[in-house]
Amino acid sequence: MTWLIIIMFSVSSLLFVLSFAKKDPAKEMEKQVENFSISLMQEMYQVKKKVKALEEELVIENTNEVAAATEPALTPSELTRDDVLALYEEGFDIKEISSQTNRSEADIDELLAQNR
Repeated sequence: MTWLIIIMFSVSSLLFVLSFAKKDPAKEMEKQVENFSISLMQEMYQVKKKVKALEEELVIENTNEVAAATEPALTPSELTRDDVLALYEEGFDIKEISSQTNRSEADIDELLAQNR
């Protein structure tokens, strides 16, 4: 009986020592998850940088378009018959066109009558 207790104690001590020497699979998985997380964060950072560059490009293009659109408008003396027709086709009525062009409503009506 004493021998049995000594053998069991020895086996339990040996198993206890072996448990420290064995690799922990949870730690290995933890390292893999951490590496994946780091690589994912790096990729997200790269994507954000690219999106920011594209947004800046878009803003630059839009400001160029806005600058082109806000060039000085034609003065009333430079407005041609085609300009008046374009305004009329855009949906402006004769009063609005005459106020924008500083021409009389009769002149606008006359220009429009020539093209009907």
